[in-house]
Amino acid sequence: MTIQNYTEVLVAEVMMEYMKHYGLDGDENRKADVLATVLNKLPQRYFLSTSSEGEKKAFLLDKQLRMKALIEIASAVADIGK
Repeated sequence: MTIQNYTEVLVAEVMMEYMKHYGLDGDENRKADVLATVLNKLPQRYFLSTSSEGEKKAFLLDKQLRMKALIEIASAVADIGK
């Protein structure tokens, strides 16, 4: 049985886009620190085994959730430092 936190998937996607855009994608320790910081601030989201792939994809593409993740990522990057 595999359980996956879809908030983690969403944050990782948005974070990679952010880090690449701002040229911050080289430091793995910083990425891990930012990811941990952001995930501690956002609610976890798991789907039932009966959930469709469409439901999961819709969650990952939700613009409001992605914006919330982006705000937390920017804040974490500023707190952790460049």
